[in-house]
Amino acid sequence: MAHLDLANLRTCLLDDTQLAAVALHRTFAGHLPVSSGHLVVCDPLVQAEAPALADYTAPVGRHPVEIIVHSGRPALAVVWFKPRAILSASALHWQMARWTTQDLTGLEDDSFIGYPVDAGIGCFMDTDTQQALLALIEQANGDEDSAWSDALIDHDGLDEGAEYRPWGEDSPHGLVVFTSGWGDGVYPSYWALDTSGIPVALVTDFLCIQSGDGRDEREIADQTYRDSLPPEEAEALARLVAAVERNDTDVLRDLLKDAPQRANQIEPGCGGTALFEAIRLDLPQALRVLLQGGALPAMPERLHMSKVTGYLDYARFLKKPRSAELMAVLEAPVVAEPTASAQPRRSFWDRLFRRR
Repeated sequence: MAHLDLANLRTCLLDDTQLAAVALHRTFAGHLPVSSGHLVVCDPLVQAEAPALADYTAPVGRHPVEIIVHSGRPALAVVWFKPRAILSASALHWQMARWTTQDLTGLEDDSFIGYPVDAGIGCFMDTDTQQALLALIEQANGDEDSAWSDALIDHDGLDEGAEYRPWGEDSPHGLVVFTSGWGDGVYPSYWALDTSGIPVALVTDFLCIQSGDGRDEREIADQTYRDSLPPEEAEALARLVAAVERNDTDVLRDLLKDAPQRANQIEPGCGGTALFEAIRLDLPQALRVLLQGGALPAMPERLHMSKVTGYLDYARFLKKPRSAELMAVLEAPVVAEPTASAQPRRSFWDRLFRRR
């Protein structure tokens, strides 16, 4: 099947809160004037003569363009032909955009058709605007240092998308331009079609994210862990870390009484364990209570760093040496608690005749 990251495309329909939950946000790039209905997607600095997309046309008018931003760069660019608020993701069908010379049926698995970027910029424009742009280029006689290209390269806000109107604000022509994700490459575009097969949007995916999520694997794992904690346990872990910070050994004992494993559980708020915090803050008394006379447990893998895979490693790694008292707690051998000796078992005859 040809490349289609449906979750990526559907991020265009998420609200701002839903986008923030996956480390994305939306910006308004401007309005795209459409007069012919035939749209061009290209790098305008190196392929302004690119042919118009086949199969569908856009309605005449001025259409809003939005950018879905990830880590300061466009992840997706979308031009809307119908208001986003009235659209439902489940009701849309997506089709890869192509040119008349290309056949989608011949694509291999996970391959795609896209436009090449060599100057780090992408755009949406109507073919009428394209003709006006080609006339500007013709006037420049191919001069790479021409005023129109310099103005485009130096245009403010390209990382969040912007209108580019070198013909003046009163002109019917205009492009919406944006940086192409993380740089040069080849990027696919997709038509969003309603149940009648009419295009409601055109989206370019700059392949910065996968499965509609801007978070990395570690961030996703952290969120999964936070979601797995019952609210009362999350609260108990927060109180435990707060007690460490206050060096409140009485509260520590109380919180560990029925759940000693809490000492080595990650508290989402600080991102570390109570043991980790006691070492970081150099609090030997708190550390002693957290260990409860036992051996140092294995440090959660989430806290591992270069050359630091255990709590003793961490204490030695810190720039400021830990106190001798804290290091003694960490390095002390585990001594088994003395147990009461078992009473000798009385013989049958002793028990029968109640002899001592």
